[in-house]
Amino acid sequence: MAVKRAPKAASGSARGAALEALLRLGSEGPFLRDVLHDVFERSDLPLRDRALATQLASGAVRHRRTLRLVISRVRGPGRRATPRRSHLPVISNRAPPGRSRASAIQPELLAILELGAFQLLFLDRVPAYAAVNEAAEAARRTAPTANAARKAAGFVNGVLRGIGRIVIGHDPGGAISPSALPHPDGGVVRLRERVLPGPEADRAAFLGEAYSYPDWLVARWVDHFGGAAEAICRWGNRRPHVIARANPMKTTAEDLAARLAEESVEVTAGPRPGTLDLESLAPERLTRLIGEGLLTVQDPSAMEAVEVLSPKAGETVLDLCASPGTKTTQIVEAMGDSGRVLACDRSLEKLQTIRRLVEERGIRSVETCLSIEADTRAPEGGFSAALVDAPCSNTGVLARRVEARWRVWPEHLAELAALGLGLLSQAAALVRPGGRAVYSTCSLEPEENEGVVRAFLGRHGGWRLQEQRQVLPGPDHDGAFAALLIRRG
Repeated sequence: MAVKRAPKAASGSARGAALEALLRLGSEGPFLRDVLHDVFERSDLPLRDRALATQLASGAVRHRRTLRLVISRVRGPGRRATPRRSHLPVISNRAPPGRSRASAIQPELLAILELGAFQLLFLDRVPAYAAVNEAAEAARRTAPTANAARKAAGFVNGVLRGIGRIVIGHDPGGAISPSALPHPDGGVVRLRERVLPGPEADRAAFLGEAYSYPDWLVARWVDHFGGAAEAICRWGNRRPHVIARANPMKTTAEDLAARLAEESVEVTAGPRPGTLDLESLAPERLTRLIGEGLLTVQDPSAMEAVEVLSPKAGETVLDLCASPGTKTTQIVEAMGDSGRVLACDRSLEKLQTIRRLVEERGIRSVETCLSIEADTRAPEGGFSAALVDAPCSNTGVLARRVEARWRVWPEHLAELAALGLGLLSQAAALVRPGGRAVYSTCSLEPEENEGVVRAFLGRHGGWRLQEQRQVLPGPDHDGAFAALLIRRG
């Protein structure tokens, strides 16, 4: 459940902004990035502090299960012990954090502890004393009386100092063990005592606690991907790089890199042709380049769907689930802003996001309408091609959708698969004979991917599968799925 009350002056610093975002996030509702955006809108934090706040809040949510495991081992100065499970919200094989039973630790204090523990374990550049002191001060502000403030600050101070005592440090070449936690930048964080269970009895439970995922989800990956399951867990915890594709109608990646070099900014080529890795680029410069329509931030794996669709100049293309418009602009750029693209989504709010982007870019070939109205806007004879980038569980993009791992449940997969099948069937009915459709997700789950394609082909004999691609998360990209389907002439 979302906590409405935040500590006084919570968002006056990077750590305060991160704390306010965590307390407002809750178990359902908006993504963390949207909550952070709202917090930043109401504060005067400089860009550097906003970046730190984003890193802190994302890390605390992403590593929540592991952080609570470590916190549960420490409960005060000189007293390292394992308290009863009820002292912390349980993150079990079934329940994500937001649906766990009531905790003996107040939600505000628990969030403060999670932020502090994340810094002590995984942020080498943050001095331990600063993390502990600021956490204690934040705890003090949560209390209604001076006596309660002393107790809250003392409790948080004691727990975090206890964690600090068991941390040896980051070992870039180390391997995971019961006393070595995986570090998001590679290697491990070595501890002075065992925290994780042994991997022998239950591989999924070991990986789930080590990398902070629900056991049921890790168990699926072990079943479906075998030895790649641990790599999926590892890359889902990485800090994503900022990858952008150059707009070929205005520039090239090479020209952009040369322009930035003239401004004394060195950027590197991205993992795909026409892309740049802009991790070293200051946010204000990135915002300026986006505003000029020169590039679009997009993960390399997300580019697969439009590349498989291969839209051509002069074609008519349906983009059925188009918001926020990233793939729409990729289609437009591939077609040179010629032909016609009908960008649809389920709400007027989502359409407004697309319209704003199209207007800012000066794009002429895009029309918009609600998804339920797409059939009334189809050209005579049908569209040349259609893209269905379906809503999904997001299990391929957990490095970016940090809260998604705690919000997806096994029963959601069947619901999402049924939704995807319905959307694909809707789009396919609007494609001309000889035309093509791409069904894509950012999921790793077979029910949402291959299962939907099989079900569609079983119901629509006039279509055949040309190719399908499953991309697993890696060091410089997310996971994704794309299938190209051809309608027989």
